Amino acid sequence: MSANNRSMLIEHWLPIAEIGAESQRERGASSALPPLYFLHVWWARRPLLTSRAAILGSVLPQWSPDWPAKFHEQFPTEEAYRQWFLRLLGIRGNPVAGRKLIGYAKERGIRLKANPYGYPRAFTINPDEGQIKTLQDLLEYTWGTRNLTVMDPMAGGGSIPFEALRYGFTTFAKN
Repeated sequence: MSANNRSMLIEHWLPIAEIGAESQRERGASSALPPLYFLHVWWARRPLLTSRAAILGSVLPQWSPDWPAKFHEQFPTEEAYRQWFLRLLGIRGNPVAGRKLIGYAKERGIRLKANPYGYPRAFTINPDEGQIKTLQDLLEYTWGTRNLTVMDPMAGGGSIPFEALRYGFTTFAKN
């Protein structure tokens, strides 16, 4: 629970199917198996989108009908808030449908001519200024500050610290 006893988003909902499909897409950017000299890096790095979702879902509040008016104007429904969260993650379409289309085409030997997702890979999309401002407003409402710190004492490949920095968190990492 947060400082104000609010439930966090990750406690009630996380778009697991979308995160999974995007993470597979991220991992599939290169060959299925890395060259031997790359194994130590390949095994250590976690998908950026999964790290991003874990960080943001852990610090953002669950949608509430009791929110102040400024949040209700932006997120009149829980579904509107969830769609904003997906966009904050960089998901700009339906990655589950994209994966299904790829599977369908693969089973039938069809070569797809266009990107079945219809948008760039989510981990390549940075949040815009408006998204960061809304994120900071929600952090201040939930935690009483706009400046949260993320610490990763076993940073490994650095996915969590990288994503924390991308979203403006003060970040400490130890490899």
